Amino acid sequence: MIIHFIGLGGSGKTTVAKLVSTRMVIPSFDLDEYFVEKLGNISQFINKYGYDAYAKRNVELYIQLKKIIGDKQVILVCSSGFMAYCSGITPEYLQLIRDIENDIYTFLLMPAFDLNECSKIIIKRQLSRLYLNTTAKKEEMKLKKRFDLYNNLNCRKVLTYGNLDEIVQNISFIILTDCRIGDVGN
Repeated sequence: MIIHFIGLGGSGKTTVAKLVSTRMVIPSFDLDEYFVEKLGNISQFINKYGYDAYAKRNVELYIQLKKIIGDKQVILVCSSGFMAYCSGITPEYLQLIRDIENDIYTFLLMPAFDLNECSKIIIKRQLSRLYLNTTAKKEEMKLKKRFDLYNNLNCRKVLTYGNLDEIVQNISFIILTDCRIGDVGN
């Protein structure tokens, strides 16, 4: 069983995943880290081959990683744009994102469900990550492009701007009790 963490860049996916993983004693995988391990720096790959080539390769790596995981219980953190790629990026992509969106164990992590509030939090977080080599303008453009798509997904939504221990405890409880009781947080 794969527990998916999806969301915008800077929404807390990796941080929360590692804490839930430790608390529940289950492995976690990060698709960005897997990409870097297999193909190197993401920014350099995109600069050299383009964003569509990156997205295609990322979907292929997701499929590869999913086969490696098999039926083990793991947390898988998807790349920030994973749910927003061009629909024809690979033949399997549309079905793949539908399956992720509709899975009971998919968690959309967002610091806020309001665009302006979310923007302030995410842009601040992303600018603090020097390895991203980004600007506030770039992050704002990405966020505005993806916000509605993510916010309208039909999956469990988790607010990540709050007490981290409570967020981790709530997600862990939901996973353990295998129930769909609505959104988490607030």
